[in-house]
Amino acid sequence: MIPDELRDHRILSVGQLTRAGVTPVDTRQALAAGELTRLKRGWYTPRTMEWPTDRHALVVQAELKDHPGTVPSHQSGAILLGYPVHRPDLKRVHLMRVDDGPARSRPTVVIHRRVDDAAVLLPALVIAQTALTCPVSGLMAIDHALRTGSVTLADVESWCSRLKDHVGRAHLVPVLALADGRRESPLESHSALTFHHWGWRLHPQFEVPGTQYRADARLGASRVLIECDGTGKYDEQGSEMREKLREDEIRSLGWEVVRITTELLTERTKLIRRVNAALSRAQRRAA
Repeated sequence: MIPDELRDHRILSVGQLTRAGVTPVDTRQALAAGELTRLKRGWYTPRTMEWPTDRHALVVQAELKDHPGTVPSHQSGAILLGYPVHRPDLKRVHLMRVDDGPARSRPTVVIHRRVDDAAVLLPALVIAQTALTCPVSGLMAIDHALRTGSVTLADVESWCSRLKDHVGRAHLVPVLALADGRRESPLESHSALTFHHWGWRLHPQFEVPGTQYRADARLGASRVLIECDGTGKYDEQGSEMREKLREDEIRSLGWEVVRITTELLTERTKLIRRVNAALSRAQRRAA
């Protein structure tokens, strides 16, 4: 059994357990009973973890204890800040030096060199670092942060300018160009970047003239609207039917609608074919 005074801790070291009178046998029994979960060698948690990112956030906390003089960075920092990220490598923790210690890389933890004079966890810097390795995650994170007001675009631009000698710096250009706090979901951000690479611009949260409806995006100056169907969009009872009625009204006014899912974004040929077909139908209507 784990003493009650330890149950509220986020992470527990072997030393903490030992000082509280928990023996190795007790620890093994607690692991078997689900009272403890092993995070890494020498570190455990009594917390229930609903999502894989929850576990990663706790592993980050443990790595910080084992590596003083560092702060979370890149996608690990984004996860700790509650920012959405795209298919992160949750087996690897990213930290950044805030002292003059060396950078180093191991299979489970990467310690990056210090950026300028950064001394604490800085959301704008974390977003810039995330964009270096994954522009999709970078755009998801900055859109979320702009929407919630945790950063300004100028903040992120400032830190991006200090990463010009870092690998992946080319990714910063489209992320900064497309950043928009009006987007309401990570899928909208992912779609914006994907369409950008194909030469199309998505204008977020487009208010459809003549209606009370707002589409997730409009494709350029066309009469094609984009709707992003992410997880949970139709969870509310009756929401799917309301969405169909809404779409029928929009189509009756001469608009075309293309629905996007995360899976569809990976099927480039199919999605481009659907978009081109919608553009053709919209042009025929306007003729």
